[in-house]
Amino acid sequence: MRRFFFVMVALIFTLTFSSVLKLAILVEPKALNVWVDYGPHANTWSKYVFASKYRSLYRFSHVTMDFIPDLAEDLPKVSREGSLTVYTIKLRKDLKWSDGTSITSRDVVFTLNSAAKLIERAGLSGNWVNMVDPHFFARAEAVGSRTVKIYLKKTGFLRVEYGILMAPIIQKKFWEKYVMEVLNAEKKIDYLYSIDTSKNPDPASGPFILERWEKGAFIQLKAIKNYFDKGCLEKHYENGAIVLTCPNGYRWNSKPEGGKEVLRVETGPFVDEVIYRVYQNVSSAVQALKAGEVDFVLNPSGIQEGDVASLRGSNVKIIENESINPRYLAFNLDRSPQKYRSFRKAISYILDIDFLTKRVFAGGISPIDSLVPRGNKFWHAPVEIVNHRLSHDQRMKKAYQILKDSGFHWIVEPKFLGNKLVRKGKGLIDPQGTPVKEMKLLAPTESYDPMRSIIALYLEKWANDLGIPIKTYFMDFKVIIRRAYYDRDFDMFILGWGPVKTPDHLINYLYSKSMFNVTHYSNPKFDSLVEKLLSCSNLNEARKIAFKMQEMITEDLPYIPLFVPEIVEAFSSNLVFPYTKVQSGLQSVYGLIEYVKKIK
Repeated sequence: MRRFFFVMVALIFTLTFSSVLKLAILVEPKALNVWVDYGPHANTWSKYVFASKYRSLYRFSHVTMDFIPDLAEDLPKVSREGSLTVYTIKLRKDLKWSDGTSITSRDVVFTLNSAAKLIERAGLSGNWVNMVDPHFFARAEAVGSRTVKIYLKKTGFLRVEYGILMAPIIQKKFWEKYVMEVLNAEKKIDYLYSIDTSKNPDPASGPFILERWEKGAFIQLKAIKNYFDKGCLEKHYENGAIVLTCPNGYRWNSKPEGGKEVLRVETGPFVDEVIYRVYQNVSSAVQALKAGEVDFVLNPSGIQEGDVASLRGSNVKIIENESINPRYLAFNLDRSPQKYRSFRKAISYILDIDFLTKRVFAGGISPIDSLVPRGNKFWHAPVEIVNHRLSHDQRMKKAYQILKDSGFHWIVEPKFLGNKLVRKGKGLIDPQGTPVKEMKLLAPTESYDPMRSIIALYLEKWANDLGIPIKTYFMDFKVIIRRAYYDRDFDMFILGWGPVKTPDHLINYLYSKSMFNVTHYSNPKFDSLVEKLLSCSNLNEARKIAFKMQEMITEDLPYIPLFVPEIVEAFSSNLVFPYTKVQSGLQSVYGLIEYVKKIK
């Protein structure tokens, strides 16, 4: 109790006497360790906190998502040495870690080589496997203090430009002893995951470093004094040109600028500290925003209509953005009846998202047929899972017919009069003659996401009307993740992904060799497309391959795409963002904490 009192006094003192950005989050990170949070426990919530800590060689530009330099001075120079492709990259001058030492080519080489070796020798997992894919990455070498040569077994923008070249760069001086203990077989990979960087933070290349983590309460970051990139500008022009300029003289442009300047983003930090406060649900976070306890609610689903209404008239701004965050229903294909494609197709008809959008949600979501949402215009394929012109009754009858035609039968068969269901089904039996037992549908709680919880209940009701014994179990987000990805104890679950900027998620979650392939979907033709996409360096050709992948997923349905939410966000009116119109909202760029200004 006494310790809690002093913690709160310290926090109140901080909030009173410094410029503090206060953000609400709903799920606490598993750890504050780069190997964990980009590894086996990677998720949106940990990325919110980690997003500004580590820089990479390259990054996405603001709003337009173009590939531009970050720590690198210019785009890579590509050459060949024997059987390998070589990317030669020069680093910018005056790059500094938060401890004041220089960021050099040796840090880059250490990061990439260590990750590759840990993947192959020690089982490093999670996003590291995609960022430093051993099938593509051969090795990295330092040429002096500012030049890096990256040797590649093969090329392909998803695993090279958007993978290796966007991997977080960590400090060799801090991490080398821990990494070598694992590589020398003195310790297991879990030892590396266990390093507690909340007490002794590793240096940051971004504008903030961890100050304090009071578990279950808040995470506090402090701004780095004399941050090397403060005052740098990213400017966009009418002709599509992007220009980077920094006070130290650095300048880069994608092409000669033309027309008016349409966007200007200045790098901070413009606040002294950032505090992430942990709340149990969206409503409590929204009330904290209304009371002035936080400045912004970070949530992949944004805030709901009822919460918006409660904020009207308060000192809060509300914005809306189109989302590219798909929500989905996933199946365990190792179990019956989920393993039958006809069953999954029937569920796609039963699950009438069109009805729910019009009658229950009254807007607020957009139904989708592809796991690449329409908002991602370049990668989205115009596929169709169901006939959207059918009424709800017609869809139910279509689902019944699909099941019956594929060998399913019932103890008491559903009966239709015209298109109207007049007798509910009971005792579903699969095509092999096995009675279908209760299927557990794992779904987020109403306090986490009311839309997904409502969809789960409607699916349960409609499925049971046809004699399909689905039962919904509402669970905490972290519990669903554990049950699905670690215990594999599920029949179906409803979750979602963060903003889909590339079709990389189609590989991560559907390729038979991927550790994230939770459904255990396996289709040799799909795998062949994955391998073509991974090695493709031509964007237009890659787009055609991604379209074919979406068409195949629409047929096989290991996942049923559900909807994308319209992202409604709210923040304190004393925050000034460089922009607020961006796909999937400000949460998709992690609150722009290094760019936002807080006025008094």
